[in-house]
Amino acid sequence: MNAELYETVKKENAVKRLYGLLSLQKELIERFGEENYNVFFFGSYITTAYKEGESDVDIAVYTEDFALYLQVASYLEAHFSFLGIQSDIFYIDTTMPAPIFCAPLKSKVQFTDYYPEKLQLFKEQCQRELSEVKRRIAV
Repeated sequence: MNAELYETVKKENAVKRLYGLLSLQKELIERFGEENYNVFFFGSYITTAYKEGESDVDIAVYTEDFALYLQVASYLEAHFSFLGIQSDIFYIDTTMPAPIFCAPLKSKVQFTDYYPEKLQLFKEQCQRELSEVKRRIAV
């Protein structure tokens, strides 16, 4: 397969995965509503860098209701397990700002509009933590 065709196929597959996420979003909203939680997809799954059979799907869930997190995370895990895709799902714990949360909180692929001021402030704290780590590495 020539390089141009290969890139076209990778782009088409990425678009298919994004359409699949739209269907999943509808399922989650039907089941859990649109309030008090958000789901963030990040990493290679939403890009052309995803490698079928090798890559996993990276997902972060934000909610103040841990029971709701467990329900949403279980639903997502079952969904991707059914598709034969490994999932890496974690809880966004706003009591512990860390650089690991920067990628999901910057993601454009979110399932709801729930992004309260508390989460925005947490995102900023995480970014400061990341900047500090980068500063230390540069020294």
